[in-house]
Amino acid sequence: MVLGADFSILASLLIACLIPLYIYREKIFSAKYKNNGNFPLFLKDLKLHMQTNHPKINIEYSIVEKTENELNLELRETLIIENVVEQFFNFQYSKKTQSTISRENIWVNYEEKSISNPKYPSDWPQRKEFAWRRDNKCCNRCGNTLSLKDSHTNFVKEIKDGGGYNLENIIILCVDCNKIVNSTNPKSTISSLVLNDKLMNFVN
Repeated sequence: MVLGADFSILASLLIACLIPLYIYREKIFSAKYKNNGNFPLFLKDLKLHMQTNHPKINIEYSIVEKTENELNLELRETLIIENVVEQFFNFQYSKKTQSTISRENIWVNYEEKSISNPKYPSDWPQRKEFAWRRDNKCCNRCGNTLSLKDSHTNFVKEIKDGGGYNLENIIILCVDCNKIVNSTNPKSTISSLVLNDKLMNFVN
């Protein structure tokens, strides 16, 4: 009879301890419950953003399976974004001679002002706009749609190496791809990419 009373007291104490644990389980085990249920939406938004804004970049999402045991979903989402941005940076891209425009659109002194020169030609804004329109207002490397103001130019053959200002030598890039093409410090470049900030906004 005494054992039964002791057991009842211990059982009551145990239940009393477990009740707060059950009530506040989400706060106590925040790593497990954090963002629970939002991951599918995060992944959908991430893939849609990359497909819509950077259609030329082929992203491989095996990182999703590799991080499935990570209980902290905020950390998991961050790791996935870091991997996607790294793939974006490492995407193989080769500069190639670009298309020209029809001869009737070529203006006076075009050929003369196309020769290699450290100083940009006086008609450079016109050349940049023609190249931008020629490329359907998209980044040559990732396919991102750009305004003329936000587009950057690069050259198939650098001017310092004898390249000219002819349209075939002009490449239109977005700000991130321009940074990547000119990068000498990968780690610093990756951390400075606009894409990095945009994708981090998807983290719940």
